[in-house]
Amino acid sequence: MMQEAVTPGSAGLLPMWYTLPEGFHPIDVSGDAAARMDGNYDALAQICPSATQRQLITSVFSFEAALSKLAEDGLVHLSSFTLCTDDDLLLTGTCQISVADRPPGDPNLFARSVLDAHPDGGTSLQKGVIELPAGIAAVVVSDAVVPVPGAFFGVPTDGAAEVLSVSFQMAFPRTPQAVAVTLSTEELGAQEEFLELATVVAGGISFSAPQHPSTLAEENTAAAASPFG
Repeated sequence: MMQEAVTPGSAGLLPMWYTLPEGFHPIDVSGDAAARMDGNYDALAQICPSATQRQLITSVFSFEAALSKLAEDGLVHLSSFTLCTDDDLLLTGTCQISVADRPPGDPNLFARSVLDAHPDGGTSLQKGVIELPAGIAAVVVSDAVVPVPGAFFGVPTDGAAEVLSVSFQMAFPRTPQAVAVTLSTEELGAQEEFLELATVVAGGISFSAPQHPSTLAEENTAAAASPFG
């Protein structure tokens, strides 16, 4: 189903729509915080039955703090995904869609300006410009070891995780805004499938109101080809 983007805490809708493949589980970022916290607490209690009440509460509050920061940065969608690849690998991760202001100017030049401002080397594996159904996007693939605060899981010791991420940035055609679609996973053995999935999600962005479901399905199928080879 195609969804219209709305900024959490705002009554205004954005001129942007998106579709997600099966296997994605959205988090209601604009809903009631207390209800979301209760739901997260119950879910964690089932997943981690040995966790103490303090650990569960700490984890829930840490997640809400992180969610609040993402909302300040323009978050409009957050979800987790769980899919099985053709090789029977379990591909899991997160997806976030954010909208931010961009410098005024030709939207067709935005993607190139993003890449010009992005430093070479570092954690970047690949970067380039690709054409999606909604427009031209800058894409950056990175592989980095990121810190994992122990407080997020209600434990005193911090950890680290190697995360593969891909980000697509694309300008709105008629307003000085840009959308960023970022998917991340720790399943490094399924890189090809992950990049293909990310391209499908980015290809589901639209700046025009939906007309016919069949047309949208055809567009998403056409967008499924990965630009990474």
